[in-house]
Amino acid sequence: MKILFQGDSITDGNRYKDEASRWDLNHQIGHSWAYMVTGKLMGEYPRRYVCVNRGVSGDNVLRLKARWQKDCLDEKPDVLALLIGVNDCAAIVRGEFTEETYGKVYRELLAETKRVSPGVKFILLEPFHLSEDENWIRVMEVLRPTVKEIAGEFGAVFVPLQEEFRKRAEADGSKYWLWDGVHPTEAGHWVVARRVLEQGAEVFGIGGAAEEAEP
Repeated sequence: MKILFQGDSITDGNRYKDEASRWDLNHQIGHSWAYMVTGKLMGEYPRRYVCVNRGVSGDNVLRLKARWQKDCLDEKPDVLALLIGVNDCAAIVRGEFTEETYGKVYRELLAETKRVSPGVKFILLEPFHLSEDENWIRVMEVLRPTVKEIAGEFGAVFVPLQEEFRKRAEADGSKYWLWDGVHPTEAGHWVVARRVLEQGAEVFGIGGAAEEAEP
């Protein structure tokens, strides 16, 4: 099973991007939630999975679209795990495009992936933040339900994250989980990874809660 992680800096995790460095397996997945999911799956189920990270820091749906052929369609994933929305929110606040554009392009990316790889399964992560900026709050209140709606349209697994981060921030402070209100700390990345493993258990073929997986 080939799992492709896609998104922005939250997924990127400072991974090596130069194709000439692909031999260095110590730096291909980066140090994000994608790394934690990869370690769990490949460690407990040796030789079952091939995991690839193509997240790029700074990306929004338009930038994803520009590289989608090479960084998704050509990879022909069995599972696509996608987290995108934070940079879109910033771009929308700046007036560069609209919430409608976000939903339209997001749908186009999934539809094209489904056309090229009909059997692909999607895991769509809810974009999250702990910003107190009113403009950010307003835009994200549109983007988050949009992803949930798209997940329903495509029969995808939807991974809710905003409410969990909100509750954790109330208990421990926002900076413990998202150090700048957007990017996760190590603890925050584990929150994302654990939710992906739990919600995506059936897609990954591990047949139940991730914690119950056996070697």
